[in-house]
Formats: sequence, C-alpha cells, structure tokens
Amino acid sequence: MRLTKIAEIPSFVEISESARKKVAQVMELSGLSNTVLLSGRRSYELAGKKIREKIRDSVLDVFFVETASMEEVRKLEFSMAYSDIDSVMGIGGGKVLDVGKVLASELNVPFISIPTVASHDGVASPVASFKEKNRPASLSVNPPAIILADLTILRKSPVRYLRAGFGDLISNITAIRDWELSRDKTGEAYSEVAASMAVMPASLMIKSASLDIQNLKTLEMLVRGLVLSGVSISIAGSSRPASGAEHKFSHALDYLGYGQGLHGEQVGIGAIIMEYLHQKYYGTGDWEAVKDALESVQAPTTAREIGITKEQVVEALLFARQIRKKRYTILEDINAGKDELELAVEKTGVA
Repeated sequence: MRLTKIAEIPSFVEISESARKKVAQVMELSGLSNTVLLSGRRSYELAGKKIREKIRDSVLDVFFVETASMEEVRKLEFSMAYSDIDSVMGIGGGKVLDVGKVLASELNVPFISIPTVASHDGVASPVASFKEKNRPASLSVNPPAIILADLTILRKSPVRYLRAGFGDLISNITAIRDWELSRDKTGEAYSEVAASMAVMPASLMIKSASLDIQNLKTLEMLVRGLVLSGVSISIAGSSRPASGAEHKFSHALDYLGYGQGLHGEQVGIGAIIMEYLHQKYYGTGDWEAVKDALESVQAPTTAREIGITKEQVVEALLFARQIRKKRYTILEDINAGKDELELAVEKTGVA
C-alpha cells in the first residue's frame, strides 16, 4: 500500500481590512495563550504595538529582529527562558517572518504570520530565506499555522514592496512552464493542484483591467495570490510551483554580489527573459504580456532600474545553471551560450 503525504498548510487565513483585530479571537480559538512576538522596529510602531496591547496577557516577550540568519535565531533562543511558549508571532516584513518561521519550527510550535509588507510569497510559504556568510540560503521550515494579512496595514507599506510582490507572483507563470518542461523532459513529479494554485492568481492579475497596485481590490488579489503561492509550495513539497529559472537568475545575482533589487523585482525581470526563451524555443511564453503587466504597476523591467549592467545580467544568466543544479529549467534545456543570452536581454529591452 502506498502512503500519501499529507501537506502541512495554514489552518486559518484572514485577508481583510480588519484582520489585525482578529488576533485575540484567533489565538483563543486556537488555544494559544503564550506567544513570543517578533517584529522590526518600524513594523512594531506601525502595527505591532497596537496588536500587543490587544493581547498583552498572551505575550511573553517582544524581540526585534535585526538580521535574517541562523545567528539571529540562536540569539533569540538564548534570550528566551520560557518553558511554556506555545507559539511564535511575527509582525513585519520578510526578515521578521523568515526568522519567526525558523524559530517556531525549531521550538515545534505554531507560527502566526502578520505581514506588514506584501513583497513575496514568504508570508505563507514553508521556506525561509537567510544570508549565511554573505551568501543566500533557503531553509525548509513549517509553514505559518495562522496568517492574518491586514489590507489597511499593507496598503501603508512603501509601494515599491507591493510592486515587488506583484513581480514575485507574476514569476510563477515562468516557474510553472519550467516545471512542466521538466515533467515532460525528465519525468519529474508534477502536481496539477499545486501548479494551478500558483499560476491562476498570476494569470488573473495579468488579465485584470485595473492594476492600480494600491487599489484595495487589486491589493487583495495580490495578497491572496501570494498566500496561494506559498501554500502551493507546501502542497508540492518543494518550491517548484513558485521557483524556476527566473528565481535561479535572481539567486545568481545575489550570489555574485550584484543583487541590488528586491527579490520580487529581480525575479520579475528574470520572468521577462525566461518567457522570451520559452516563447522562442517552444512557442509557449508571452514575454511582452509579462513586461506590460510589470510596467502597468511601475515595477522594474530593466537592469538599469535595479542598478545592474547588461554584462552582469548575462553573467548571472550563465551562472544560474550552477544554482540548484538538480532543478531543470529552460536554461538547462536550451543550454544557451553568452551570445544567445545577450540577444534575449537585448530583444526584451532588459538591457
């Protein structure tokens, strides 16, 4: 008899203009009463302080996260002298949520995710992005058990982060093309459910008539899409639904020390290039639609906008095949050389 793996996914998700007001109620319903609150200093002033006041009796302590690293996790563990912690709450951006997910996983307690920016799908994913020895590293962790995404808070975040979130979501389109390519070429396991969950919100965003990223309806679509993207990773058992050649390109930029943009900005630009390659070699991509969508929300579509040169883009594209070598993508499939990649960068107007 073959056993089926059960995916661990969030047990409660609230995406609304008043999600922050549900914290006490959700904790009570979940039987949680002793949480450690992690935040950034700005995020705490923006939202953390008021939330803490609402659940004061349930907060054992508040810690401010300085860096996204295992050193930070160990420092927090050393600072905690409680044996009755039943949850970890993160109120902040990616750095806070990533540290919170790792800490909660190590303590084997639920993680409560309360994002203050919507810049990538880390709000819901079972992955934490750290920097170790100045190199990017991805860690598998338990996904958040509870997600409270307050649109009122998220709307106040710098618009650049919302645009980056849009880029991260849109990049799922090329990630799924790469997954399908690997399924067909290498026989890699593929989940239709996870793929649909990751790509449908991205496709809807591209087709949406209104792409004012700060419009509440559009913002809600974006946040729901990022949450579904994160959950799709749990269902797939890997980051495949949301990470293809465009993410390898972004990781290569970071690894080479060229990563000046936000994660979502870099993968958005990577998605334009990979869509071009899919379109050229297989007739399946639509790089102009992806580029137009990014431009419609004023997200970066050129190397210059994220502070890198054409040469650095091409170098990162060539180096990207060294990132996650077992992950088969369009880059491995066509094995393009420098001249071909330069042409792709020029044709798409990236550089």
